[in-house]
Amino acid sequence: MEQSEFVCKEIDSRAAYAMLKSLRDVHILIHRSPDGDCVGGGYALYHMFRQLGIRSRVCCADPIPEMFRDITEGIEFEDFEPQVRISVDVADRKLFGDLPDEDKNAEILLCIDHHISNMHYAEHLYWNPHSAAACEVLFRMMQENDIPLTRELALCLYTGISTDTGCFQFSNADAAAFDAVAQIKKAFPDLPYARLNREFFVLKSAGRILLDSRLMQNIQLSADGQVALIYLPYAWMEELHVSSDEVDGVANLPMQIIGVEIGITCKQQQDGSYRISLRAGDHADVSKVANRFGGGGHVKASGCSISEGDPEDVCKMLMDVSAAVWQGEKAEQA
Repeated sequence: MEQSEFVCKEIDSRAAYAMLKSLRDVHILIHRSPDGDCVGGGYALYHMFRQLGIRSRVCCADPIPEMFRDITEGIEFEDFEPQVRISVDVADRKLFGDLPDEDKNAEILLCIDHHISNMHYAEHLYWNPHSAAACEVLFRMMQENDIPLTRELALCLYTGISTDTGCFQFSNADAAAFDAVAQIKKAFPDLPYARLNREFFVLKSAGRILLDSRLMQNIQLSADGQVALIYLPYAWMEELHVSSDEVDGVANLPMQIIGVEIGITCKQQQDGSYRISLRAGDHADVSKVANRFGGGGHVKASGCSISEGDPEDVCKMLMDVSAAVWQGEKAEQA
């Protein structure tokens, strides 16, 4: 299809489910550096397809973190040549990372998402930018199409909603998110919710504890104390034997400081590039910062990448741009 002819069509939940039921041999694409929402959403779709007798497999450029083993354990995907590809919780093609070219460059029939920054890259888009998680979007699709909620689906959907709301402490944990979780818990009260939350949000390796200590000792603060940045050199991860999937939670460290409105985490990658995580307090919109660097996401949680540069220069640029964006927002809000 020529790019000039491409138009993404937004569809509702009934059309999305009718499309899913018609598919065969599906690759379900999720984003690099997988989190609970894309893992939960990807595997939830796998279980839905399995109920329908449709072969599918979840495809990710990076390994699935060990903390999501309750979802992935015991599942072995078949090898097959895909007839179609769909994505879940992926706002932009570039977030596919290092997937094989035949997946990341293929036409995507359907994207299921909740990001306001979705680039409308798929042929069809089923989304709700007001939902707390892609897994909440899937939960509503199941409700509206009378899809039975199985134990496996409940585990996947709870994981996505819990992790994308920061265990229900982020501002996106609205009444709809709590309602979805309440229904999941009523249907399956014996799932290990407390253990899951502890593993997702509390437990850390000894190396990660030492890493957090170093990061907090080297935090950078703006003059007014409202922008904070932590820089994570890749060498520290190697020295302390901390895996890449262990450091996702460090993005919340700058937000533990009273008065911080924009928290920046700059993580150096093995190839010398940088992945940037941005978090906001009560009033800032960090998607505006991410957009300056070609990234995106939510008002309170966004991200971007920087391909190269000296660490000091990159950190200074991030601090300067974030401070300028925040000053502009304060002027608008005054």
